[in-house]
Amino acid sequence: MIFRDRADAGAKLAEKLKASFTASNTNSYCIVGLPRGGVPVALAIAKQLGCPLEIIESKKLPYPGQPEFAIGAVSADGVVVLNHDVPGQEKMTELERTRWHDYIEQQSKQLLDKTKTLEAQFYCLAGRSKASLTGKIVIIVDDGIATGMTALAAVETARKQGAAKIILAAPVMSKESLEELKSHCDAIVTLSVPDPFCAVGLYYQDFSQTRDEEVVQALRDSAGFAAITSQAL
Repeated sequence: MIFRDRADAGAKLAEKLKASFTASNTNSYCIVGLPRGGVPVALAIAKQLGCPLEIIESKKLPYPGQPEFAIGAVSADGVVVLNHDVPGQEKMTELERTRWHDYIEQQSKQLLDKTKTLEAQFYCLAGRSKASLTGKIVIIVDDGIATGMTALAAVETARKQGAAKIILAAPVMSKESLEELKSHCDAIVTLSVPDPFCAVGLYYQDFSQTRDEEVVQALRDSAGFAAITSQAL
């Protein structure tokens, strides 16, 4: 399945999510987008379902010298998740293992500082504060899931923040990440699980980079979604 852009993917994903969604319990739900690319997808879902939109800043912890290969991820809430199946770990010497752990600790600290700063900036520029997830049914949204590390960090963060139920939603995801993540969520909703899985961008006609301004505007725009839906009931 190929999507026109992130908004198109979000609209299609929202239709599938509606199957388990009822307007009468709108206030129980919260849509959480993963900046930056997951936010336009999440915005389209929040708009269709009439739910508030929040964000969880989560960044991948890169393999040394290979920035696209995630060996873990860190969220703004201090949650760190690691991929324990990284090739070569079992063959490391004691010195190499020590250096490996030092690298992870250093990178985790740097990413924590970065994610906390970015998340705070997004909310500050949007002129609003972060809402509580306590007791909410949280739908975590990304534009696509390859390794699943940033999504897993977001899931664990939502759980740490008191979410009652966690649904992970993405237009496209790999078979491996689906298998890995399903035990961490109450449900996973996706539109396509291609096997073999290619880069997320190949499933979009327009996969241009999401700008910070778009994330800020999405947080502003979504403020009235739940209120509008409540008035219509």
